[in-house]
This record gives sequence, C-alpha cells and structure tokens, in this order.
Amino acid sequence: MGRRTLVAVARADGRYDCRYAHWGVDADPVAQSRPLGGDWTGAAVLDALDATYERLVVRDEAVRTYAVCWLDPGLSDFDDVALARSDDLEALRDWWVDRREAAVRAVDAGRPPERVRTDLLAALRKRAAAVNLPDDASFLRGGR
Repeated sequence: MGRRTLVAVARADGRYDCRYAHWGVDADPVAQSRPLGGDWTGAAVLDALDATYERLVVRDEAVRTYAVCWLDPGLSDFDDVALARSDDLEALRDWWVDRREAAVRAVDAGRPPERVRTDLLAALRKRAAAVNLPDDASFLRGGR
C-alpha cells in the first residue's frame, strides 16, 4: 500500500513548488518525489490535500512533516482532514487509525456523526503537538 505524500517546497516569493511521492519520503523529500508543478499558493497546497494522502512535507528553512488525519466518521467527505505534527509521527499515525476506526464504529452504532467528529478532533488536539485545519494556510509560513 502506498504512502501518498505531498511535498511543498517553499520559494523565496512565498509560493511553493509541489511534488508527489507515492511511497512516502525519508531523508530527502525532493529526491524521493516527482514534480507536480510550481507557483502554488499556500491555500492551493492545502486544497490539494484530502484523505487519500498520508502526509504533507513542507520544506523551507527546515523540513516539517504533518500526518493527514481524516476526520469524517461517515467516511464520505474526503476533504474533511486535519494536519497533525508530532515528535513520533508513526506512533501518531497508528493511534489515529485506531481512533478513526472507533469513530466509524460509533457512528454505525447510532452516535451523531457531528458529535463523533468533534470528539475525534478534540482527541487529536490532545495527542498531537500541533493540529491545523486546511482552512488556514498561515502555519505553512513558519515552524509550527
């Protein structure tokens, strides 16, 4: 199974050159990915992300990696994602998959999807070092 990763390389003009990796990236996200195109805004980077991606890697003065966490417990809205940072991204991802599966089961058992989603996002905010929703691209400009 692939580990779809969007790589956003910051440019001096505040825009991004974006790249794609199907099997994820390790030490060198640029060398391990292929070009998607340049001149993307921060909002365009986030608009490109959906639940089919596993990670977002932002390369500016440093390399920051975010887990793409699908929030929709109804499993129908692919754009309903949050981006989470952690010192241990693998552990966060494993924890997240378990939490999301429990959320899906809760909806199947009759809990209101909106409430389950709210609880899921709250749990993610407690677990991750930072959580960003894709309606605000400001976190791309800085080390958060």
